[in-house]
Amino acid sequence: MYFGCAETDEYAPKEMVDGLENYLSGTKLNSRIEWYPGTEHGFVFPKRGDKYHKKSAERHWERLLAMYRRCL
Repeated sequence: MYFGCAETDEYAPKEMVDGLENYLSGTKLNSRIEWYPGTEHGFVFPKRGDKYHKKSAERHWERLLAMYRRCL
């Protein structure tokens, strides 16, 4: 499981993601949570205007697609 998290996200605030990370650490699931500094919810989509963060989006898609290649 891969979670690419925006630094600022009203839908998944840091406390929520910290709780998820704490939960996952107690399981045998292969997971990774990665924070993207300077980003907001929706940063990976170019049509999100000023929320789009090209450098972080490219890294996010690279990580996600690599996981798909390994697991699917």
